[in-house]
Amino acid sequence: MTSLVNPALSADSLPGEAVVALYFMDQLPLVGPAALLDWRMDGQLTRMLLDGQVKGKAGEHVVLENNGKLKADWVLFVGGGKWQGLCAETYASLVKHMVEVARQAGFKNTSLCLALHEDADAEVLHTLVNAVLEGQNDDVTVCWLDCESVCSTSPVSLQPVQ
Repeated sequence: MTSLVNPALSADSLPGEAVVALYFMDQLPLVGPAALLDWRMDGQLTRMLLDGQVKGKAGEHVVLENNGKLKADWVLFVGGGKWQGLCAETYASLVKHMVEVARQAGFKNTSLCLALHEDADAEVLHTLVNAVLEGQNDDVTVCWLDCESVCSTSPVSLQPVQ
């Protein structure tokens, strides 16, 4: 059974097989959860962006093995396109894509890290992730959710879903 847990942990402290975060074409330097995870991964994603290996385009994926600075075994960065002009519908599609990519990679116990957006506050993101997980079968057993403001490293506390 798929369940959603909302811990009061930062992106680099989330458990699971993989921690998944979005990164965007128009956010360099990186911000929010992607910035924190990249920093913990010694700037590997930033170097790939600067070298032109990745751009942050929607549908782009980067998987990195934990270097010992994270609780999760892997980091999955998912390109989100452009942050500016991102609407709630597009954000919903990106969240669905994040969960699907993690599932296709074989991760069953994942942590999602989502930055708050003017069209997607913590409540909207919580509802969105619940809706995405309801459509999943048993391929995803637990999904941890950490919503962080793009200007803050403090996670937003949400009540766990029973």
